[in-house]
Amino acid sequence: MPKSDRQKLKIFYIADYLMRETDADEKGNMLHGVLLKDVEQYLNSKGIEAENHSIRRDIDLLRGGRDAAFDAVLDVQGGKGKPIYLGTRFLPFEDLETIAECVASANFISRPEAEELIEKLKKLCSKYQADTLKSEYIVAERPKYTERKMLKYLRRIKLAIRNNQKISFLYTRHSPVNITQTENRRKGKRYVVSPFNVVLSDGNHYLIGYDDTYHQIRAYRIDRMDDVKITDEPREGEEKFKRLGISDYAKQTFGMFIGGKAGRITLQFENSLLDAMLERFPKGPDTVYTPIDDKHFSIKTFIVESENFYGWVCGLGEKIVIVDPPETAGRFKDYIKRIEAHYQ
Repeated sequence: MPKSDRQKLKIFYIADYLMRETDADEKGNMLHGVLLKDVEQYLNSKGIEAENHSIRRDIDLLRGGRDAAFDAVLDVQGGKGKPIYLGTRFLPFEDLETIAECVASANFISRPEAEELIEKLKKLCSKYQADTLKSEYIVAERPKYTERKMLKYLRRIKLAIRNNQKISFLYTRHSPVNITQTENRRKGKRYVVSPFNVVLSDGNHYLIGYDDTYHQIRAYRIDRMDDVKITDEPREGEEKFKRLGISDYAKQTFGMFIGGKAGRITLQFENSLLDAMLERFPKGPDTVYTPIDDKHFSIKTFIVESENFYGWVCGLGEKIVIVDPPETAGRFKDYIKRIEAHYQ
């Protein structure tokens, strides 16, 4: 690179040097700073000639010019004989720590990918802070998916949502013949779904979409999808999706109640369960609590009926009763009888 061109990059080298060599605590107090002579030595090592007055001029430009004539590029503090440092950054170090922790613990990001992403995050903080990111977050093995395709499918699903298009995919499950392998559900027939939302629950990503085959809103584990494609067909089921109340659906579906038919269910329970019920089913337009007597409440809410739901009801024993609809209560009784038959 010609000398004149290198000189034009001087201010960028100064900014990079301050980003890497200086930092401050959460209150903006200096932790590590540099002197003008340190900046000059660094520039010289890069083949850039610089004197103190020109370095000061460029630092003033980074601050926003003399008397803050324009917006500052960097929050440069100090100078005039005192150490120079960056007070605040585009992303505070506390935010970088949070992002690094999320990356390191995400079960859909492989260990090498997590390390690669955190290496990129280090470029946004000082070298001293970068060492902390490494030592604190890439320390323990965590279960992770080893394939990049899950992230690729996630991006593809979000693109389809933005463009109001359906997707098609194969949906897999573990093979009962060999549990180390997977097989396609529906005998390999492709699922066609109108995607509406992506939910993260217990470290897993789920797609909430309208299933063309069963004409229902359903949830699908994205890591179990394969060969995800965006179709040319516009989405269906939007009105039904809006009527559900996606916030309540997500709260009450994932984890305990995933994998069944959705419907309004009324439960009666003892007052001692009220706190636990409110935590599980927060009050809202689709969740109504009604006092029955001095000892009981009822709740009418949207629940995905499944064996997981039945098991949860069993766990609460005599303190809770399925009141409505009677068909749900009947299926629950049949569920208990099938279990009882194994112990005769």
